[in-house]
Parts: sequence; structure tokens; C-alpha cells
Amino acid sequence: MTAPTHTHQSPVDPAKQRAERWFRVAAAALLLLHAGLAFDAARRISVTHDEYWHLPIGLLNLQTGRFDFDIKNPPLTRMWAALPLLVTANSGPREVTTDDTRYGDEFVRANPDSFERWFLLSRGMNILLSLATGLLLAVWAREWFGTAAALATLAIWTVSPTILGNAALVTPDLGLVLAFTATWYAVWKFAQHPTWRRALCLGLLMGVAQGTKFTAVVLLPLSVPAWFCAWRVWGFMLVPTRRLLLQWTLIVATTLAAWNACYLFQGTGAPLSTYQFGSRSLQRLNTAPPWLRAMPVLLPRAYLEGLDRQKSIMESLHPVYLDGQWQEHGFREYFILALWYKAPHAVQALFALGVLFVVWPGREPRLWGKLLFVLTPGLTVFVISSLSEMQLGLRYVLPVIPGLILVAGQSARWLSWHRYKLRFVLLGVPLLLLPLHIRCHPEQLAYFNEAAGGPAGGRAHLLDSNLDWGQGLSALREVLKRHQVQAVGLAYFGTPSPTAYGIHYRLPPRRFPQPGWYAVSINLLENRPYNVRLPDGTYQGVNVSVPRDRFGDFGYFKFFKPIEHAGASIEVYHLTEADVRRWRNAMGGG
Repeated sequence: MTAPTHTHQSPVDPAKQRAERWFRVAAAALLLLHAGLAFDAARRISVTHDEYWHLPIGLLNLQTGRFDFDIKNPPLTRMWAALPLLVTANSGPREVTTDDTRYGDEFVRANPDSFERWFLLSRGMNILLSLATGLLLAVWAREWFGTAAALATLAIWTVSPTILGNAALVTPDLGLVLAFTATWYAVWKFAQHPTWRRALCLGLLMGVAQGTKFTAVVLLPLSVPAWFCAWRVWGFMLVPTRRLLLQWTLIVATTLAAWNACYLFQGTGAPLSTYQFGSRSLQRLNTAPPWLRAMPVLLPRAYLEGLDRQKSIMESLHPVYLDGQWQEHGFREYFILALWYKAPHAVQALFALGVLFVVWPGREPRLWGKLLFVLTPGLTVFVISSLSEMQLGLRYVLPVIPGLILVAGQSARWLSWHRYKLRFVLLGVPLLLLPLHIRCHPEQLAYFNEAAGGPAGGRAHLLDSNLDWGQGLSALREVLKRHQVQAVGLAYFGTPSPTAYGIHYRLPPRRFPQPGWYAVSINLLENRPYNVRLPDGTYQGVNVSVPRDRFGDFGYFKFFKPIEHAGASIEVYHLTEADVRRWRNAMGGG
């Protein structure tokens, strides 16, 4: 008789089980907090500038399978956001126009009583992307730096005002951040263990990233050298050269397939001679040798034409505001200062301590190589954006934030009272202060740290999407209702018509005040040139006929004290005859 066989299993450590259970509970709680904050912000702010056309165009892409409605942005993230609307909303007419605002107008006309609800539903899809990014960062940090670093990284992401402010909007930015982070993580995983499955995954992610935003193209030239360096340092699998070449062939082929699939392979393979490029960056291809012009382009036509259009826009002059000064050629220090003004001090402290402790690591490994690896793609975007002339907000360099957060979060490796008492105290203070960033809720989009003066003082440093992106119409509607104001003089920076929010308005007088109720967007108070929308749907240029270091058309309002703020982006005034006389006397008008 054969004796029964027994399978020997290693004993389960109860302490490790409890630690794992608590880690999962803490991570889930942080993700729920992030989702709650982002969704509540999405519920309370009005449709912002670019959202107004991103969502309707995404719905049109889904309904028609066409990508010619707007080629200035890849379609993937806005189609993702529009998915719930396929069975709920009406897109309106499907004609192509060069005026992107018309797509939003048609969407609002087709859904006059429910457009705010549909935007909120679609914003929820973007929040899912932010949750996925936070979770991925926690997984990455735990794999490299341990459990404490993973929770610290996730906590920073959870309460980050810049991340929460962008997560609550239907824009491509958070989709790009997720694709960027996932692709770079896949580069490292493939370097660590070059298997066929990981090669396929890297190719898919690389291709999908190209469908989120044109910025993702920087991943292509960075991935091979970064992979090679990572493979030589952290790779533990010896692979024949022939196999590696075949795997990279698979990566390239999969990238192209996923890239083209984002556009349903429309226009793929058209000869280069069928294109006529207008941007300075691509014009040289118009005069390429005949043999090159005859070659097929293995990219979607709408992608390449959209890239050309976007480059033309970025090569043109734009008014850029920094520290009270306007320039049309941008500032090389713009994004460095934007991070300095808008990053919470607690996060800045954790980042500085993380770098400091890597220099003096005590009994922990330095891990310089890993920190440089996670920072490389974001810093590349940061440098390229700093050299461009289109600097309209920190959102242009959002891909740098995950790397910075990982560096800040890994500082928790030294969070041990028994081993590093001083470091424990130094880290404990900023970690305990992280929840204080929630106090700016739901105006995370307009967050500025204390040294920059908070949201109220931020206008002295930055404008545009850093502070005022048209998110205040819902708040203005409530202010006017509370004061029982039936009609208001409104100068609004944004693309939705205020009438869609039930606001009856006219343009305020320009240059000279008159008695009455007024509301003015901060961008326009600070003399940003803009075409404001009038009640009849036409546009009128403001702040365009005066030097930008003067008051502009509505700068006189800064003489008066607003009676209330509509969110963080619109100031409300009630001017009396006495107020106007006081202004005239101050201006020397008698």
C-alpha cells in the first residue's frame, strides 16, 4: 500500500498577512478619497475652456468613426470620456468646422437641460484615469522602495491640487499622464525581464500613448536608450541578440498597429507626396527627394496632419504671463516657476528631503539610477516645453509630475523611528501636512501655495489655465441668485455661453466704470487679450488695443473691492454712483 504524499507549504507569516491587509485598506481609502474629491470638484465647477469642444468631438468620433472634426488633438482620451454618452446624449449636427466652439454650441443646443449632467458623467471617466495612475505609482513605488514609500507616493497623488484639478476635467492631459507612466513602467519591466509578453505589452502601451496627446511622441526616441541602460543595470535575464532584435521588431510593429488603430487605420500608407505641411518644423518634407516623397507613411493621415497643425499653432506668437509681465515669446523659466508656485510646500519638502537622503543615505541604498530613470521622460517634456513659445499652463508639463512624486514618496524609506529619529521627524511634519491641501477644494485648478499668495495672490504670478480657465460660471450663477441680480455686466474668459447657465448679461463698459452689477474673469482683469463671447453669439476682442503693461479694457475694476468671488476665477462688483465718482477723482477727472 502506497503511503499518501504530503505537499509541504511554507508557513504563512500572520504579521505579513496583517501588514498586507492594512496596506490594501490604506491604499483603497486614499483612492476613494481621491475619487470623492475629484468628483465633487467636477460637480461644482462649470465647463472649462477646452472641455467645451473636447467632449462633443469625442462623441462625434465614436458615433461616426471619423477623425476630421478636430485633428489638433489625438482622439483616444476624449473618446474614452464620451463613452457613457453613446446611449445618453445627442451630439447634434455632424458637419466639420474650423471653429471648435461650434461643436460645443451644437452639443448644448441638442442637450439644453442636461449638458451639465453629461459633462459630469464624462468627467467621471477622466477620474478613473487618475485613479489608475495613482494605483500604478503605488505599485511601482512599492516594487522599488517598499510599502511606506508606496503609501507616501499614493498620499501625495491623492491630495495633489494640480492632479485633482485636471482629473475633474474632460481634457487629454490625465490620459497622457497615465499612458506616459504606464509606458515608462513597461520599458523598465521589459528591461528587467525581456519576455515576449512584456515586449507585446510595451508595444501596445507605446502605441496607445500616441493616441492621447502629441506630447507622447517623445517616448519613441527615449525608450531604446533608456531600455538599454536599464537592461545593463537591472536586467537579470541573458537573452541572445537575435531574440532581442526580434522582440524589438515586435515592439515596433505593435506600436504602429496600436497607433493606427486609434484612428481605425484611416489614411495609413498614403504617400508622403500627398501631404502639404505648413509648420516650420515639417515644411522641409515638402521638398524632400522624389524617392522619399513616393514612400508610404505608416501613420494615420489625421495624426500627421494634426501634428503639423499643432506645431504651426505652437510656433505662432501667444501672450504669455509670468510675474506681472507679458511676452509673446515665452519665458525659459516659466515652468520651473510654475512648479515653484503651484506645488504644495509639503510636497516640495518631501522632494527635497528625498534628494537629500539619497545623497546621504545612511543605511539605505542610494538608488540614483532608478530615480534618474523615472525622471527622464517627464524632464524631457519639461525642457522641450520650456523652449517653446506656447506656455499657457502647468498642464503642458503634467508628465513630469509622476516622476517628481515618486522621488518625493521614496523619502519614506527613511521613515523609521528606531533607525533614523531625526529623519523620521523631518519627514513626519510634511507628511502630516499633506491633508491641508484639501482646504482649497473645489478650486484645485486655481491652487497656489502659500509663498505664492494662495489662489488670491496667484494672479501676480500666473494666469490662464493655472488660475482662470472659465470654471466659475456655476459659482457665478449662485452668487447672482443669492443677490437677486437679474442681469449683470460680464466679461468672461471661457468658451461656453453664459446664457447656457441661465445668466443674462451684457459686456461691461470698457475703460470707464458705470454704476451697476458686474462680474469679470481674472484673466481679463489682468489684461489678457481675448475674444469674449457676446450674448448674441458673436465675439469681440478685448485688451488688444492697449499696451499690456497698462490697465486694459477692464483693469479699472482693480480700483474697486469685489463684494464676492465666484469660485477662484471671477470677481463680482456692485458699483454705485459714489464709487464711480471716487474713481474719477482718483484718476484726476474731477
